[in-house]
Order: sequence, then structure tokens, then C-alpha cells
Amino acid sequence: MEVDLSGIPLISALDEETRARSVIVRRYQDGEEIFHQGDSTTGLWFVIQGRVAVDRVGPDGSVTTTGVWIRGEIVGIAGLWDGSGYPATARALDTPTMMGWMDREVALTLHQRVPGFGLEMSRMLAERLRQVQELIANRQGRPVGEQLAMILLMLHRRLGGNIRLTHEDLAHMIGTHRETVSRALQELVKQGIITVRYGEIQVAREEKLRERAQLL
Repeated sequence: MEVDLSGIPLISALDEETRARSVIVRRYQDGEEIFHQGDSTTGLWFVIQGRVAVDRVGPDGSVTTTGVWIRGEIVGIAGLWDGSGYPATARALDTPTMMGWMDREVALTLHQRVPGFGLEMSRMLAERLRQVQELIANRQGRPVGEQLAMILLMLHRRLGGNIRLTHEDLAHMIGTHRETVSRALQELVKQGIITVRYGEIQVAREEKLRERAQLL
């Protein structure tokens, strides 16, 4: 089955022959690991369909979900240049989740030889660093309610529409317990800021959510 790669900026920089020769498509089910923290960095991954969560396990065993990536976004880029290994685990959030994979040496060669490809990789890396910085800043000394509001606002703007993440996933993004997130979500529901139906969160009043996140 032919896979639609149109609209993916990283791949649109390549001609059809290079694209066909370089990209391997792999399919995953909800919850299935794409790569594991500490594994050798074999290549460059990008999302074609579905959503991918990235989880990092700390020395104390705590799990932090560092982000959720969607169509066109690169996953696991950190160890690409030095081959140091994947710093986190990537898992599929949808069935099916479709990923594009490109051998590490091929990706590095294209980065040097195809300007559009290299520029897009650099742009995505810069965007990833900005998102990580926002996530770190969001967690520094702020009440859980404010952190949750900020995370929901970020996800709402990035993913669009409803937010389909478990309470545990949200807890891992904040660095707290699932029960704490559940209580904070219920408070937002009572205030009419969000609605929750069939496990999906919908932002009903974005301005009020901004206020809760202390983004005045």
C-alpha cells in the first residue's frame, strides 16, 4: 500500500527516487514501543500517521513524558549525530501509528548534501529544544493546577481538537501522581473550562484556561 508522505516538510525536500530509496515505513499498535531508552540510535524516525509519546525514566525510576509528537514531526533525534543512543522511549498512542524510518548514515549524508533537508532538521531540533525548555519552566515551583492548565493549553494548540491522553500520561508530563491529575481535571470540569467525554479532553474556554495557567 502506498503511503502518503505529502505535507511532511522533511521529506518534501527529497526527490521521489531518494525518498523511495531512503524511507522505510513501519506500523505500530497503541502502546507498542517504537524504540527503547538506551537502545543504539539506528536512524531517524518521523511520524506519518497517529501520535507518539516519548517517555524518559530517571535514575530513581520516575517516568517523565517529555512530549507528544504528530504527523511530520521527528522523534528520537537527540542521539542521531553522535550515536549515543536514544535518551528516551517512544511508544505509539494510536492504532495504527505509522512511522517513517531512515538509516542514520543516510540521514546524516542527506543533512549535508540536501540543503532543504538539513534546514528542516535544524528547524525541528530548535523547536524541540524550545518545547523542552517550556516544559521545564512549567514545572519549576508551580502548583499542579497551573502546570496542568499549561500542559493542556500547549497540547490543545499543538494537536488541535480533543486531547486524547490518559490521566497517567498527563501526570508523567507534570511529574505528579495520576490521582492528583484526576482531581485537578475534575476541578477544571466543574468550572466549565474543559469537558471530558469517553476519555477525551476538550477545551471549552481557552481564555479561562490561560488564566489558570497564569498566562495573563
